[in-house]
Amino acid sequence: MNQLTRQSLEHILGPLDDNTIRALKTTGANLKDIAQAKALAEQKSDIVGSGEQDIPEPVSQALLIITGEQQ
Repeated sequence: MNQLTRQSLEHILGPLDDNTIRALKTTGANLKDIAQAKALAEQKSDIVGSGEQDIPEPVSQALLIITGEQQ
């Protein structure tokens, strides 16, 4: 299951509106990227503070969309 579908996205993120799904699909992120963005949004990943790794652009874009959706 690597395709971004409503079902796959909502499995990871919970209920989403059509605009959010469309925005996530345009980021170029895959499901692993979306899961990583969610972990960052929930502060369950320390990739930001590690200093060892940059956040890939698709993850960064997905993170912005996810955090905007949660506010």
